[in-house]
Amino acid sequence: MILIFTFTDANEAEKFEYLYRKYKRLLYYKAWEILREPMAAEDALSETMIRVYRNMEKIDDPDSPRCAAFLTTIARNVSLTILKKQSQTPEPAPFGMDENEAYDEPEDPFDLAESVLDRISEERLCLVIGRLDEESKTIFVLKHAYDLSHREIAEQMDLTENNVTVRLHRIRKRLAGLVKEELGVESRADCG
Repeated sequence: MILIFTFTDANEAEKFEYLYRKYKRLLYYKAWEILREPMAAEDALSETMIRVYRNMEKIDDPDSPRCAAFLTTIARNVSLTILKKQSQTPEPAPFGMDENEAYDEPEDPFDLAESVLDRISEERLCLVIGRLDEESKTIFVLKHAYDLSHREIAEQMDLTENNVTVRLHRIRKRLAGLVKEELGVESRADCG
């Protein structure tokens, strides 16, 4: 945590240290979930905290669900970047096979969420999520930032589990539309 020494403001240093202590497990888990390798997840956590350091002015309330969503989005994007770099490194042929000999590789399924995250910045994604009403934002963050089950969300929000499932479906649908709008604006700006 050498970054703490680079802060000129003691309050910012305390805020950064608080963010690290509070979210390091969540961010590590998010990275590990994507990378499935402890050392790579540690690297992703370190890079995430460097990006957090660079974006400290964007974090008002370290305890807010919006902050948790922002940090986990950064961790996810960092992890996906690491994964992409790892997949671009040519793997040696399996033992006993010639490099020129063809062999079946596992299929890499297309993931729309990863594709969207590659094309939209964390800041813009947070802005899109910010366009949801407060209850929808809370439900979305509890599910995707804190990885709570539908039952746990239902208990916290005083809803039924079925209601949470339906609302999450509607929220995802709404977000998909908002992201399409956001990407559409970007595409039109690039053309003109």
